[in-house]
Amino acid sequence: MAFRRERGDSFIREELTLAIRNELSDPRIEGAVVTEVELTKDRRFARVYVSHYEGEEALQAALAGLEGAKGVLRRHLSQVLAWRFTPELGFYADRAWAHGARIDALFEQLEQEQGPDVMDSDEQDDADDE
Repeated sequence: MAFRRERGDSFIREELTLAIRNELSDPRIEGAVVTEVELTKDRRFARVYVSHYEGEEALQAALAGLEGAKGVLRRHLSQVLAWRFTPELGFYADRAWAHGARIDALFEQLEQEQGPDVMDSDEQDDADDE
């Protein structure tokens, strides 16, 4: 049953991505990316996680735009889903992109403070272990 729900998750994610790109013209939504969809067990509610590469302010604007377009997106899903009902959509911020960028920045800072030799010596230690 979990496989079936995961398949539904990915199908809805793909369809929402297409609908956002092709059917919506709200400028607040430009640059928004649907990163994940989680359906409840009964498939009546879908948590849609959205990311934006331009930062938190653009992400909040995109979420507001998607909330406003919820009816259009549900109508699109109702036309492509062969289910008895169309899930309610809830849009949530996915900040993994920002966390990844922060971790990259910390690694760069560490490399600048300790020099590139520290990273190279760790790689050398790994090679010596083999």
